[in-house]
Amino acid sequence: MPFSQSNRLPMVWYQGLMSDPADGRSAIQLGGFTYAPQFMSKDEGDALIEFFGSVQPLWEQRYRDQGKERNQNHHRRLTRPVYWLGAWQFACHGYYSEPQHTEHRCMRAEGFPPVIREILSRLEPVLAEHHAEQHDPRLEILPNTALINYYGREVGDGVPRDYARLRMHRDHEPGPVIMFNIGQPGLIEFLDPARSPEPELRLWMRHRSISIISGADFKDRLYHRVTQVRTGNLPAMHCQVANFELRRVSVSFRHVPKEKIANFSEFPEESQDQVRDYVETLAERSEYFRSQLQKPVVP
Repeated sequence: MPFSQSNRLPMVWYQGLMSDPADGRSAIQLGGFTYAPQFMSKDEGDALIEFFGSVQPLWEQRYRDQGKERNQNHHRRLTRPVYWLGAWQFACHGYYSEPQHTEHRCMRAEGFPPVIREILSRLEPVLAEHHAEQHDPRLEILPNTALINYYGREVGDGVPRDYARLRMHRDHEPGPVIMFNIGQPGLIEFLDPARSPEPELRLWMRHRSISIISGADFKDRLYHRVTQVRTGNLPAMHCQVANFELRRVSVSFRHVPKEKIANFSEFPEESQDQVRDYVETLAERSEYFRSQLQKPVVP
């Protein structure tokens, strides 16, 4: 059992530099951080790979002009293709961040497939512990949104570009964040740049593992980033993105208050215009998003 007392490590910090990252083969339990290797079965891992290859990820622009002046440094494409479940937070709208940035940020999206619901249900005991550390009465134990990140290399004309990294950031949705790791190992680093440029924890997240972050240290104080993804041919992975060689998928599950999730038709006209072509692209492969584009019938 991944979360038995025998697998729990003392609640201590790695002091100073971590020149050698944890190899990701052993379970880790710290205050506000859980890592469980091979928490998913092989069949579940294979089912997730099949699902990730069936949906249509998007390269999104971080901002769009729409006739307004924007800082050109911010007018850029995301560093990896993405797909959301539960509620789509389009990059050009800005992500859900309390307290100022909560309205018209989350468009209702498809629900979780059965394989994801089953894995999450087995996580309930440890998620309850993380919720106790970061109590929010609005939140249920299980998350309601998921960001699927596709990491790999863009190929085609010119020099191939590697998109297997994720910039330093913190997640602002309330409650714990759960991460599923599928494919090649990714090196995650947790750091507090106000204290030191060096990471306080480094870990290779391996295929079929899960990680959970919460609380004052890992969720609120420390930033995290993915600085490297290993290469390899197994497990075999693919995605519906042209000229893209996929080697890792990370799914980060979050909580958004239900009242903040709206249908496409409920968004202001300007917000609809900014993301309409994205939704139209999603609708090419998804009956759900085709229905979102339909105007509601007025009684």
